[in-house]
This record gives sequence, C-alpha cells and structure tokens, in this order.
Amino acid sequence: MCFAGATVFAAALRGVGLDARACPEAGTAAWDLARRYTTGDECYPQRVVLADFVESLERHGIPAERAALFLSSGEGPCRFGQYAPYLARALRRMGLGEALVLAPNSNNGYREVQAHSTELQRTLWWAVVASDALRRLLHRTRPYEVEAGAADAALEASLDDVSAVLAAPAARLGARLSRMTAALSRGRERFESVPTRGRGSRPLIGVVGEIFCRLNTYSNEDVVRKIEVLGGEAWLSGVAEWVWYCNAAEVAVLRRTGRAFSGRMLATRLTGHFQRRDEQRLLAPLADAFAGREDPHDVHELLELSRPYLPWEGTIGEMVLSVGKAIWLWQKGADGIVDVSPFGCMNGIVSEAVYPQVSRDHGKVPIRSFYVDQGTSPVEEGLELFLQLALSYRRRRHPGESFPARGTAHPSSRGGHPWHETPVTPAA
Repeated sequence: MCFAGATVFAAALRGVGLDARACPEAGTAAWDLARRYTTGDECYPQRVVLADFVESLERHGIPAERAALFLSSGEGPCRFGQYAPYLARALRRMGLGEALVLAPNSNNGYREVQAHSTELQRTLWWAVVASDALRRLLHRTRPYEVEAGAADAALEASLDDVSAVLAAPAARLGARLSRMTAALSRGRERFESVPTRGRGSRPLIGVVGEIFCRLNTYSNEDVVRKIEVLGGEAWLSGVAEWVWYCNAAEVAVLRRTGRAFSGRMLATRLTGHFQRRDEQRLLAPLADAFAGREDPHDVHELLELSRPYLPWEGTIGEMVLSVGKAIWLWQKGADGIVDVSPFGCMNGIVSEAVYPQVSRDHGKVPIRSFYVDQGTSPVEEGLELFLQLALSYRRRRHPGESFPARGTAHPSSRGGHPWHETPVTPAA
C-alpha cells in the first residue's frame, strides 16, 4: 500500500524463490486505461490498484497469464472484498489476458499464506513490522532535518538493507530474524546520523483513516509531506495494527460460534504468539527511538478506547481503529488528528459522524476528515487552516511552553511553511 511496505514485502516473497516486484506508481497511459474500464461505482483504492497493476505488467513487458498479482483482501463490510474478482475481470476486458490474483483474506488473519509456507507467513510479518518502523523513523526525523532529502536517503538505504536480508534464503529462521534485527538497528543509526534542528517543536498531527488511502502517498496527495511542509510532524498509523485487529476479530468470531476450544482457535493463538514474539525482538533496538511515542501493546487497548462511540463487537472495519487510535494519539500528545478516506467510504463517514463527540470528550482536540478521489484536492485546501488550529490547540494545552513563531521556512520543507524552527515564548 506504500513504497516502503511494497518494497520489503516483495523482498520477502523473493526470499522463498518467487520473482516478486513492487508495483510502480501508475503513469498517465495506465490511468487512462483503468478509467475506461471502471464505472465510478468502485472506491478510489480499487482504481489505483488496477492502474498500478496495468503499469507493472506493461512496464516490465510481462503477459498477464505469466503474472500473479498479490494483494490482501476481505469480505466486508465495504467493497474491498470485490477487488480480486474485479481485477481479474478488468484485465480480461482490457485484452491483457488471464492473470492470477492472489488475495489472502483478512477474515482468517491472512492464513492462506501459511498454507503455502510457514516461513513465508513469518517473513511477510517481519516485512510489515520493519516497514512500519522505518516509516515512523522517517516521519520523526524528516520534519527537522537540516539538509533536505537526508531523511529520505536514510529510508532508501534502510529499505535496501532490510530487503537484502529478507530476499536472501537462510537455513534457519532464527538466524534470519537476527539479521533482520541488526538491519533495523543499522536503520536507526542512519536516521540518528541525520543532522536535525528543533526536534519536537512542531505540532504533532496523528493520521488515521482507511488503511489504503492513509498509506498510499499517491492516493492521499502525500498528506504526510504536506503536513511537514506546513510546519507539523505526522504520526501515521501503520499496517501492523490492522493485522492485530484481524486476529482479534477472528478470536471473537470463534468464541461467538462455539469454537473457543478448537483446532482453529489454537492455530490463531499460536500465530498471534509468534507474531508478538517476533515483533518484540525486531523492535527492541528501536525502543529508545520511539520513547513517548509507543504504539499500543495490544490492539484491544484501541478497541476499548473506541467502545463508548463504536463498540467493536458490532462495528467492523477501520472505523473502530480510527476512533480508538485518534484517542490514543491524543493521549500521547497529538495536537490534532487527520482522518484520510476515499470519497464515499463507509468507514470514513461513520468515523466522521462520531469525531465531534470524541473531540468534545478529549480537550476539544481538532479532528478533520479528508476524502480523496482523483481530480480533487481537498487535502491541499484544508490542511493549512487545520495546522493553525492544531498550533492554537497546542498553545492552550501547554500554556507555559515555548512554540515556533511565524517566519522563515525550514530548509527541508520544499516550498516553505508558516512556522520558524527557533522556539519563542508566545505573547500573553
């Protein structure tokens, strides 16, 4: 769903002998073709995925019948579950041939992957954890870099490092996990070597919402970089929390259907156990880097925070995570929350409906929903005002603190932002 995630995911697939490549971002020709074979009833991520797959097939000159297109899937409550059959049908209608669409399902924690290789299931999980961690290091560093592009270069080098480990077959998973941990440690060192100025001086903006659009920079108009250009620091929700949510939902379904003591429940519990153990080991070298900005140890912490507004037993999808994570981010010091969803997305609409009450119950923290679709620019139009509201909220929340003043742009902003990096004490 994003450059970092797709890059390391493809590397994990190469590690089990598959010729896997991350899809490039679609060009104009692929977009034009995808538009001709969509009706407008599809959600925006569906069109982006179709265009990217077309671009990948044509750029590499691969006949569709020799390609397998890999994407996650689900059965509801939205149109996400229709992606796989729709893609196969659209590619046939385009005259590109019969492509195999591999779409592991969220309803069972994507366990179809395990049917092919337990090793693959674990290394793909490592890819998820690693890409989330490296992206967080980027977002903690880039707003404060002295030399524009230094943090992006650190990310690229770290992705290459992690990908090399994942793509190299190893006799023992334990040895491979040790090399992954070492690669992430080197990644932290790269980011720490980036010269920065004024760390922590910017308003902190939490970013939640529909999982594809909040992560895919093309779809969300690069909302994180726009927040940085306008003087903020973004905390973007990653992919791992969705996997944990799928695991929790499967456990709940098994209990509700009388299978609390079953082979499937045992398999679900064991999967969760190994995922948690591997995650803790991978993230151990980064603990200090995320001090004060920790993600929840257990996804149920988010689900319980959301309960007064959207009880998770009867509410399915990103909406329950978005609301719970918004509150979690506020508790961790966020000065504003941005929710990014596709135009017409049920998850986004339901979340937006309860955000006013969430804001009133949590210090009147600013929360803004953005809906994205091709040909519109709602993010660009609304973020500047939102950043001013977030800075105003931060001043009210911490009246004795020093804050950036309006003035000269930071060199990393690529176009300027309204807040100078030198802290000043606001006038009474």
